[in-house]
Amino acid sequence: MRFSNPNMLLYIAMADAYAVAVEYNNALEGKCLEFQGYLAHPTHGLPAGSYTDDTEMSVANALVLIQQPGFFTKLAFADAYVAEFKTGGRRKGYSKGFQTVLELVRSGKELLALIDPTSVKNGAAMRAVPIGVLPTVGKVLEVATLQASITHDTPEGRFSARAVALMSHFALYENTVLPGLGRFCQRYLPEEDVRYFGDAIFRPWPCGPVKASPGTSVAIATVQAVVTVLAQENSLMGILRQVIKWGGDTDSVAAIAWGIASARYHGDKLPSFMERDLEGGSTKTGAARLRKLGELLMYKYQ
Repeated sequence: MRFSNPNMLLYIAMADAYAVAVEYNNALEGKCLEFQGYLAHPTHGLPAGSYTDDTEMSVANALVLIQQPGFFTKLAFADAYVAEFKTGGRRKGYSKGFQTVLELVRSGKELLALIDPTSVKNGAAMRAVPIGVLPTVGKVLEVATLQASITHDTPEGRFSARAVALMSHFALYENTVLPGLGRFCQRYLPEEDVRYFGDAIFRPWPCGPVKASPGTSVAIATVQAVVTVLAQENSLMGILRQVIKWGGDTDSVAAIAWGIASARYHGDKLPSFMERDLEGGSTKTGAARLRKLGELLMYKYQ
């Protein structure tokens, strides 16, 4: 691994917690762009500084990668999703259907029995950044697809998870600047992904809110926005500003983009509150735990 990134999970969480303030609601955009402190979304009901399901499920995926000996199963991921949901205090903010299932089940086995895995949204993509640590492209694609199949076993869900995991792998392993990640995805994605969803990696995001549109799911829009912002911006704060200005599913795009770009961009002086006030400074779910898990993840696959 050329660019080990022990702070991957921490950066995912900080971007998630900050950008969620304007998720599908731009009322706080101006104040958000001042970067003076975490802001609470007007309607979500989460305290300022709280991260969302994007981070919680990324942590769950990372724990599977850390704890499993190398053979991964759907049950291992499902168990991790249920366990991390409990660790996080059963936080709100998951999709309505998935939230309902998580609140009902006590194990991964029960989750697999109840879940409808036909979502075309971006949940499988938003949690796929840690998968990039795996040492081969083949393993990255295999595991990204496996975990996607639990909740998003659809062409959009599988493609978006594979694309995000490949971009993460590129940032960690390839000695090429980030604007080259689109071609990397084109080279290694399955042929059907490129045929049906190639515009997401070839064409720049046309600005405006990152959301579903007629004929295009938010999963595809998310990949397109991430590829674009990583190609156009050369700093973490520049990435975050652009994502906030676009609007839409800001927390997912920001979390994915920061999780990937933080392997390469270390010159930003981030506002001190971003780490200090994350999760209210919680020792159970906050910065110290995320950094420790990130260190364990990188150590295992270095």
